[in-house]
Amino acid sequence: MSARTQRLLPLSEAVASFVEPGMQLCFASTPSRSNAAIRELARQYRGKRPDFVLAATGFHSLLHLLGTLRLGRRYVGCFFGDNYPTPRANRLYQELLREGYELEQWSLWSYVSALMAGAYGHPFGFTRSLVGTSLGAQLAERGKLIEMADPTDPVRRIGLVRAMTPDITFLHAPLGDSHGNVAFSPPYGEGFYGALAAKRGVIVTVERVVSSDLLGTLPHFRPLPAHRVLAVCEEPFGAHPQPLHVAPAELRALEPGYADDYAAYSTWRSLSQDPEAFARFDSQVLDAADGAAGYRAFVSGARFDALRRVPASVPPPPPLSAEQLEPTDDLLLLAGRALARRITQGGHRSILAGIGQAFAACRLAKQLLAERGDDVELMIETGFAGVDVEDAHPFLLSRENIASATRLTAVDSMLGALCCGGSAECIGVIGAAEIDVDGNVNSSQSDGELLVGPGGAPDIAACAREVMVLTRADPRRLVRKVEYITSLGQQVRTIVTEACVFERSGPGEPWLVRDVVPARAAALTDLLHNGGFRFAMPGPPPTAPAPSAFELDLLARLRFAGPGASAGQKGEARGG
Repeated sequence: MSARTQRLLPLSEAVASFVEPGMQLCFASTPSRSNAAIRELARQYRGKRPDFVLAATGFHSLLHLLGTLRLGRRYVGCFFGDNYPTPRANRLYQELLREGYELEQWSLWSYVSALMAGAYGHPFGFTRSLVGTSLGAQLAERGKLIEMADPTDPVRRIGLVRAMTPDITFLHAPLGDSHGNVAFSPPYGEGFYGALAAKRGVIVTVERVVSSDLLGTLPHFRPLPAHRVLAVCEEPFGAHPQPLHVAPAELRALEPGYADDYAAYSTWRSLSQDPEAFARFDSQVLDAADGAAGYRAFVSGARFDALRRVPASVPPPPPLSAEQLEPTDDLLLLAGRALARRITQGGHRSILAGIGQAFAACRLAKQLLAERGDDVELMIETGFAGVDVEDAHPFLLSRENIASATRLTAVDSMLGALCCGGSAECIGVIGAAEIDVDGNVNSSQSDGELLVGPGGAPDIAACAREVMVLTRADPRRLVRKVEYITSLGQQVRTIVTEACVFERSGPGEPWLVRDVVPARAAALTDLLHNGGFRFAMPGPPPTAPAPSAFELDLLARLRFAGPGASAGQKGEARGG
């Protein structure tokens, strides 16, 4: 067998042949991730101390496995926790910190910029997201960020992130051949910068191995050169529990793809926190003679088959009355109205939606604008835009939403160029664990406890033309000064709570109250008397209009959790 054909290897052999202790391993998300490779790495290194540096845009779902087994000495990423049905902390990562392991937090665009610099052979990449933040200060202490004066404008500061060059990058794709040629399907998530920056090369798991002649007919889906590929490993459902979206039809005819396994997302939260539950997974999968077969048995073939099927249509939700509105409904209604108003007043051409409540608010605003005959493009940072907001799945990153999108690209286009780029026509919508009088946002730590980390929020907050923040009307959320600056507040013009909306005309200007919900006015009084957040309310409280029948119908639709969610998750799906 020639050296070229030796690139087709069993995954166990590929990991054993190329991975060594102490390496930096990158698990790229396109947005499907090679979870099969994560499981195999766990099988071969559990009980050992390989001291890997592990890098990924988000440590969630099955990637909890490597932290549970303590396989990394440092975990480099943008999110640490659980992102389904809404973002929330996972105590696994607080435990890792207490035990002396390192968590290195990056914003999503700065992380991709560092990989991009590594791919291009540059020592640094640029960032406008981190200067002046606590997040940036911590990266600077590690030597990963350098702040300097702009040579053309000494008053302005710019940031340089040190290039990231992993030893090996893992990817998952629909199709590959024995020569290292691989066909990917958009959207491309963080893209292929980690693969091109990898010093040793790339291990790719694929759903199916096909002939080289067939792949030769698909040159527009092959962004990665074969000479960068160390091994191609056939692993059906290798991205599970994450989805595999395959488009267009010429690829889908060969590999149909599959949906998110929402139940498995919840299972992995449990496995990362319950030693007895994890022990069952350990014995059934990690101890199995055949790891892939053990995992199929653990999940069950019927579950896998169900992920191939198109979800059945669902009946419309029951009507909702104004008296039935819960705090989350009020927050989303106020946010949707405020966002539609700010888009019209500011002339914004696009929205960059954060996860959870931010996405729900964007869906509502889009439909309110459509009723007036207006439109604006809704973008998702991982690389897709134009989601069908009326029938969207509430989980922002779901395959259903990707499948409904009108444009599929990557992080560098959506977040990098269109939100953080030079056009400055975007309004960003994010959530906050804490926000202060200056608009600074904290999503990293509170009272010494880890939250979920930055995600793309620092990039949106620093670079979008305008920013809206969603949070609770709680003195612990709206504060005089945040404990940790994850995202800068200079572009924040609107803060929306379930009780009212705060708006200001610019940085340093006072926050003015509008749209007070009478049923939630007590929360506003509590903020006024017991919180450090300062705002002005001249005259009687400006009351929010009662919801219209159209708005009530939209709110009822937002309450629907979507296919695959259990009854207990329906309230959480809106970020409640």
